[in-house]
Amino acid sequence: MCSIGEDDFGDEGAAHAMVVESLPLGIVLSPGNCSKCDVNSGELYKLNFRTAECRECFLAYARHKFRAALGAAKILPRNAEVLLVLDGSAESLVLLDMLHFAQTQNTFKRLHCNARVVYVEEQQVQGRDPVDLEALQRLSTQYAPFDFYVIELGALPSSLQRIKDYSPFLNANNELIHKLQKLRSLTARQDYLQQQRKNLICSVAQCLQCTHVFESNISVDLATQLLTAIALGRGGSAALDVALLDDRLSGDVKLLRPLKDLTEQEIQFYIHAQRLKPHFQKGSRYGMEHGETASLQNLTSAFVANLQQNFASTVSTVFRTGDKIAVNSNPEQSSCVHCRSTLDSELSDTLLAIEYSRSVSEAGVSLYKSGQDLEGLAKKRLENKDGLCHACRAIQTELDSGNLL
Repeated sequence: MCSIGEDDFGDEGAAHAMVVESLPLGIVLSPGNCSKCDVNSGELYKLNFRTAECRECFLAYARHKFRAALGAAKILPRNAEVLLVLDGSAESLVLLDMLHFAQTQNTFKRLHCNARVVYVEEQQVQGRDPVDLEALQRLSTQYAPFDFYVIELGALPSSLQRIKDYSPFLNANNELIHKLQKLRSLTARQDYLQQQRKNLICSVAQCLQCTHVFESNISVDLATQLLTAIALGRGGSAALDVALLDDRLSGDVKLLRPLKDLTEQEIQFYIHAQRLKPHFQKGSRYGMEHGETASLQNLTSAFVANLQQNFASTVSTVFRTGDKIAVNSNPEQSSCVHCRSTLDSELSDTLLAIEYSRSVSEAGVSLYKSGQDLEGLAKKRLENKDGLCHACRAIQTELDSGNLL
């Protein structure tokens, strides 16, 4: 029978009132007795609001969170075809290690699914040297029998290659890079890049005939994602942006976030316990080098990171609030052709005011139209059947030339 109680998961409950700094944190290198199994250990792990425990007990706790996320909702069918997205971050390596461990258990405890791994190469888009291919090949050997694939962000799904056949090369005709250069603001570039990445992963899943995709977002990532979605005008789809299951992808591909309940501290402890070596840190994402105030995404990320450092329980509250947002599941509503979110087709006062302001701004010094004319123009824009939601339409307006799609 499972010995890990419900209090081990989710919000910290009464622990919200505790001062984090008053607790001993970090990995205790001095030997001691595990509070769970009472075995003397040379290295104890002390998580916030939990007693110190040995490596084996900590790994059992963290892996149980992963299994509980999938098992509680029963959203992963038996023998499902799963595509795990690897980006070289600590979170994606933890997800890979947990899935591999779950696949190598005995029949009773085994997670029954067929997994493949795809590494999305983003270095060229970011203007950096290609990833260390030898490190990827070592991963594919370590986590056999998983099949490893590589695809470059911005490439066609048909360019998908097995890791053993892949050789990095600079593609001067990468259309995604040219499109990013045409977008005026970093906010628009980061938003556009995120949607393109999601669409590429969906296409790869369809090529490999995978019905489910595993992404490695943890609680702090989803808290950031929730606030960013609202700031960008994607509030209508914010619930799916932080949910365990996101079914907006085309071709009946379902996106799962099985690490959604893990914290940043648990990820770092798991990396230490398993001696994993991340290739990239969170600060190496596209556009992060431009500073905190360069985009809405950077600013929101810095805000949540500050909360995580000083008021860790607040981040959990933000994340759990996103869990409680109801999903708009009207099958009759059309979807955005770019991000697959439900179209905000109803003419709201807020959207009308935004388009009215945009019309005035574009008219500039040559403004000669009356208020009624401008309002009519704003309504016409909203009623335009371009197939884009409000947020994607905002990206379109940032383009110097060309079409978003």
